[in-house]
Amino acid sequence: MYKTRALTDRYLEYKPDLQGLRAVAIIWVVLAHTGFPVFQGGFIGVDVFFVLSGYLITGLLVAELQQSGRIEFLCFYARRLKRLLPALVFMLSIVSILAFFLLSHNEALVQLQSSLFATTWVSNLYFAFTEFDYFDELAERDLFLHTWSLGVEEQFYLLWPTLILILFKVSPLKQSKLTLMFFGLSIVLLISFILSLYWSVTMPQMAFYLMPARVWQFTLGAIIHTNFFRIDIDDKDSLLPAVNKKPNGILLLTGLTLIIGGGIIIAPGYSYPGYWALVPSFGAAFVIAAIHFLPRNEFSLLAHPALVWIGDRSYSLYLWHWPIFTLGFSLGLYGQVLPIVGLVLLSLLMAIISYRIIEFPFWKGSLSFFQPSRILLVGLLVIVTMLFIQFHGLRQIPVQVSSNSSDQSNQWRMDLPIIYRMPCDAWYLNADVKPCVFGNNTAEKTVVLLGDSIGAQWFSILPEIFSVPQWRLIVFTKSSCAMVDEDYVYGRIGRIYQVCSDWRTAVLDELDILKPDVLILGSSATYGFSESQWEEGSSRVFQRVSKAVKTVFVIPGTPSLGFDGPGCVARNITNDGFVDRQACSAKGRVKLIESATKYLSQSASHISNVYMLDLNGLVCPNGKCNAISKNGVIVFRDSQHLTDSFVRAQSPLVAKKLERVLNLN
Repeated sequence: MYKTRALTDRYLEYKPDLQGLRAVAIIWVVLAHTGFPVFQGGFIGVDVFFVLSGYLITGLLVAELQQSGRIEFLCFYARRLKRLLPALVFMLSIVSILAFFLLSHNEALVQLQSSLFATTWVSNLYFAFTEFDYFDELAERDLFLHTWSLGVEEQFYLLWPTLILILFKVSPLKQSKLTLMFFGLSIVLLISFILSLYWSVTMPQMAFYLMPARVWQFTLGAIIHTNFFRIDIDDKDSLLPAVNKKPNGILLLTGLTLIIGGGIIIAPGYSYPGYWALVPSFGAAFVIAAIHFLPRNEFSLLAHPALVWIGDRSYSLYLWHWPIFTLGFSLGLYGQVLPIVGLVLLSLLMAIISYRIIEFPFWKGSLSFFQPSRILLVGLLVIVTMLFIQFHGLRQIPVQVSSNSSDQSNQWRMDLPIIYRMPCDAWYLNADVKPCVFGNNTAEKTVVLLGDSIGAQWFSILPEIFSVPQWRLIVFTKSSCAMVDEDYVYGRIGRIYQVCSDWRTAVLDELDILKPDVLILGSSATYGFSESQWEEGSSRVFQRVSKAVKTVFVIPGTPSLGFDGPGCVARNITNDGFVDRQACSAKGRVKLIESATKYLSQSASHISNVYMLDLNGLVCPNGKCNAISKNGVIVFRDSQHLTDSFVRAQSPLVAKKLERVLNLN
């Protein structure tokens, strides 16, 4: 009995090294959300948190079972509630108020949609089962998107004590309880991991957001604890196992390498969690195992005071960084180094404040000493009150304030070409070729528009330039499908966009049959291909179409604005209709797509009937992009797609560019 009690105390003691691991995880997550490409894989920090949570919570439950043979469920849930709810409610309240004042009404309404679900720790269910429209960018900038991981953790906490209790009670022999628990947890891990692999291929959104596909990561941490705890109890010679410093150091270094390397190698477009999630998960497991066997008063490099300090505040920093970044990016700070550094520092400041005045007092400070039943009752009342305020608060956000405000910004967002009211674009659903045809089949000439949503946004200038009855116009389009003959992973579906490759091949076959007079081809410049992929993949497409088409025009991808255009205009419009254009301008955006434009130009230069039709000077005159033109026309209907009104206004200028080439043929 003495030995078990001593070991229980050992595993309940504060381990600064584990706080250092928390720091590594949160640093990765924050860096990932800054938007800089080199840190995009930092989302794997969440996986580290999952493994660590499984280890710590299982340790608490097993220790309680070892000491008393039971689990005080009321106390367990009360501890979770006072640890997590106060800081969450504080963040939700402040961010909701800031969104109302900083964003346009429509932006606030859309970007606060998950608030009700975040309050009740079920936002992961909301994001897993909500079907987002391709052009609904604001929904992807939900201010509480990051709370999905909190939902996963809370749902895990809801079920885990019961499972641990069952596994512990099943064995009648005290010596075999932890052994049986180890094998039981291994089965849970295997089932969950298989489910994660299956969903990652068939339903990636559910695999990413739902607890059943993530519970294997918590279980991995739990297995570390139960296995090593069992080893220590069975050691009859010494209270602590013999510690070999060298293997511990190697294990720690291996784990950190997997975590840091995973954050560098893994990208958002990878099929995830899937097999890739093994990298950070086992990295965290190795680090925890190394820390687990450290003797008393001996620390690893993770116990550095700076890392421990960040680790202590990791929960508050996690809560605050995402909404602060999202609000900042909505105001046009995306991609700007110094402002983003400022957002990081602001996130850290809010984390410090939240930890000091909210999180710690309710967790371990002066406000933490209440009966579990009272904590649960007050927590429930707080949640119900928050739900009431949020529900009525969202209903009070005006969506039709005046002709100049939110109602009109919605009109700008819906300013799309007519082709999106037709069955041209099946997106990722299938590879069927269903063209939109305008004009008679008896027309003398045919012009074809081929591209993704960035290429297809230029549709409305074509009927005015290639008019009936002489011309027939055919549109082939698939959103997010590059006109580059290269396979790539599409982040929205979490796997290689095979539908795009199949569709592109089928369309090129169709062009061989149609043999149109003119082909206008274009797609986004942000696909992330390497230089060789851009040039070689584009050359293969250009070579193919040049044999079937008399004249080919290639439209390079247009620059993105970096923030929501309609929202910016709505925020900066006066009652008399005047807009502060300077507030909605963005410099340096053209430079971001110059490389892709150069690669396309180099590929086209070797083919005599393929011409570049660079229209980016019309979109961003003198290299400066703006949400609204000098003539008062709204330029962008989101952060990257042009309004149909703006495109139509460019028809005379585009016609002159086309005629210079067409007159030579």
